[in-house]
Amino acid sequence: MRTLTVYFDGWCPLCQKSKRFLEQLDRFEQLTFIDARQVRTFEQPALLERMHVETEQGVRYAGIHGIRLLTKTLPFLRPAYPFVSLSIRLGIGAAIYDRVAKNRVIPVSCTTDCRIN
Repeated sequence: MRTLTVYFDGWCPLCQKSKRFLEQLDRFEQLTFIDARQVRTFEQPALLERMHVETEQGVRYAGIHGIRLLTKTLPFLRPAYPFVSLSIRLGIGAAIYDRVAKNRVIPVSCTTDCRIN
């Protein structure tokens, strides 16, 4: 069974909602989540710009390509796989993902624990 690591922005309310949604769909415990704000490497800016999904082999897929991997992996999301793949082929998937990612709201006064319940 495939195991994936999902990097998300822990300060972003939209990202936190997406994480909770994926956790609910992850019936076979295939996903591990890492808050990209806790990753202290040169990769952090890229991890915060888009959600990243990493395979067991260490291959990372960013943005819409990560979404496609999730729709391929999680049984409850598989019906969306052809649509996500088509959006990538048509060149609109990345544009839509990037537009949403660039326009998300990040709380500016967050200094310690920024979870939204």
